[in-house]
Amino acid sequence: MKIAMTVEYNDGNKVVIEAVFADFVAFERTWNRSVTRFESELRLTDLAWLAWHSEKRNKKTAAQFDPDWIETVASIELGNEDDGDAVPLDKTPPTS
Repeated sequence: MKIAMTVEYNDGNKVVIEAVFADFVAFERTWNRSVTRFESELRLTDLAWLAWHSEKRNKKTAAQFDPDWIETVASIELGNEDDGDAVPLDKTPPTS
């Protein structure tokens, strides 16, 4: 299980982050919620936490998740922006 995300920071820097099995296990332990419920209950906070945890696990940030790391993020998109599959999280899906 993996989720690729493109994180854009407030300074304009974009980073592709891949949440992997270890991040999902940590999510379940921390939030006491199953990742199997992501399909019906995925929250922006969930994606942000997974991105932060991956960065922390890979020693690319020492910032605390909230508020320190969150305040540096401008947006998070699902997928790798370079592969054309990125899905912006700030767009409303069509209703028809």
